[in-house]
Amino acid sequence: MANQGAAQVGSSEPHGATGKKRHVARWVAVALAVIVLVCAVGFAVYVNDYYRASSGNEVYLASTTDLEVHRSEGIVAFGNPDASVGVIVYPGAKVAYDAYAPLARELAERGVFCAVVEVPFNIAFFDSNAASRVIELYPDIETWYVAGHSLGGVVASGWVADHVDELSGVVLLASYSTADLSQSGLSVLSLYGSEDEVLNRDAYEDALSNLPSDFEEGVIVGGNHAQFGNYGEQAGDGAAAISPKDQWEETADAIVSFAGIAG
Repeated sequence: MANQGAAQVGSSEPHGATGKKRHVARWVAVALAVIVLVCAVGFAVYVNDYYRASSGNEVYLASTTDLEVHRSEGIVAFGNPDASVGVIVYPGAKVAYDAYAPLARELAERGVFCAVVEVPFNIAFFDSNAASRVIELYPDIETWYVAGHSLGGVVASGWVADHVDELSGVVLLASYSTADLSQSGLSVLSLYGSEDEVLNRDAYEDALSNLPSDFEEGVIVGGNHAQFGNYGEQAGDGAAAISPKDQWEETADAIVSFAGIAG
């Protein structure tokens, strides 16, 4: 009897309660697995729905006797790697990096070495340090500028704030800086198209205080948001009144003038 009583005192809880807890734990595990799967699928769908370079863009990526195109992992660069001035371009959100080949080529034709960086999932936030890779790869460039289109400009400006000593300036294409560059000593050029309806103008105006007081601002008359690249129309954008080529040329001219390069 004593042993039976001891056995009764030592039993912690009814078998049914233990089974119920295990059942609940299994359902919690299943629910978490479903949530993770749904999030993963949703993310995959989101990042694979991006703007690809327009048909025929390949011609801008080809080397010629007058202009060499250099390729390395995550980078496509245009022009002479011994040039005195280089520009690094961060692409806009969910835009393929090679869509900026026409603009990069226009810069290279004006004597500027231009490298466009590829970022994971076509979102610059996932590789904000991309410019460092370019600078390390092309050490002979004496003067560097970092440019970014749309969200790419926001991310680029954040990187710039931590690497001021490595650069001469920043080019914001339909973008703005959320980092404080006002006392950086850097030159800043801000360009946007008059027909741009994607750029958040309130955020743009609010962020002007983050720029040096002598920053340069330029408006490309007839240009829109998407035509800084070559990926067709962008949802919510205004209709451009000039051709993509005109916008690439005007943008390249403005950057060359800003950097003080004889085109």
